[in-house]
Amino acid sequence: MNPDVLSRLSALTREEELLLGGAPLNRDAYSSDPSFLVQSEKMLPQGQAITLRPHTRFADFPAHRHDFVEIMYMLSGKTIHTMEDGEIIALQAGEILMMNCHTAHAIEKCGEHDVAVNLIVRPAFFDFALETIGGDGTLGRFLIDALRAGEKEVPYLYFRVSEIRPIQCVMESLLLSLLDKPRGGQMIQKTAMTLLFLQLMENADHMSLSNLHKGNALAVALLREIHRNYASISFADFAKSRGVSPAYVSKAVRLATGKSCTELLQARRLKKARDLLEHTDLSILEICAAVGYSNSSYFYRLFEKEFGLSPTAYRQNARVNSGRR
Repeated sequence: MNPDVLSRLSALTREEELLLGGAPLNRDAYSSDPSFLVQSEKMLPQGQAITLRPHTRFADFPAHRHDFVEIMYMLSGKTIHTMEDGEIIALQAGEILMMNCHTAHAIEKCGEHDVAVNLIVRPAFFDFALETIGGDGTLGRFLIDALRAGEKEVPYLYFRVSEIRPIQCVMESLLLSLLDKPRGGQMIQKTAMTLLFLQLMENADHMSLSNLHKGNALAVALLREIHRNYASISFADFAKSRGVSPAYVSKAVRLATGKSCTELLQARRLKKARDLLEHTDLSILEICAAVGYSNSSYFYRLFEKEFGLSPTAYRQNARVNSGRR
């Protein structure tokens, strides 16, 4: 993390100075609701869809909910969260915890070097990311839509991504845009949030999910499996490993995503084939095999239907556009 960003976000706030002086946590600063629902009207300036707030140290933060999406990013040290399903999450430096609207959690008292920042986000802020990610990112679309809609079946997402450099760079860029408020800041922030989701989904192996509804949990598990093992996945083996029938998996996935298992797998394979055509010198037959197709004629038909060009023509166009020959 940029030392300047860490220094700025480590500075004692007035609230923390009072806590160090023996004052109790001022719940009224967060909520006027007796159940301790932290309210966006107290946290977000009027007219803003996203803001940044350093996490308050030196006091236990009791169980609470919020009427916004909260994204906690750990800059140094750790925070200990007790989630409403009883899970204990020790959020370490460089990790991200996304909590949906009305998700309950409590946070243990942090020390001086336990520095975290909360991104406080109105659900509508994710509209841009949802539109931009498009059909290639089914897992990302599924999770973003759950955050936008406040779906109770996706209470929180935990990303162990401290070693993923591109994600750390995107987070730093997002924090700087919120701290410095540059001209055009809202578009910068929307773009950074979209890039963050794209990077998180590219590293879905590092994502842990809350105890989702069984059908949604199964759909997300299959989406992750497709993302990782698109070349060799067997839907029958996946269903068997989960103790359900292939028909149950198919139904759960269609309900969650609106697409069949085969459509999702095909989209992932074709996107990977497109990337290989653009960025490698593998032959078309090698790419066909690499993404899981044994029948090259079938692969050619699918690719041309999806992208409007044969694989050979697509590669030629890509090379001309990039200046390669």
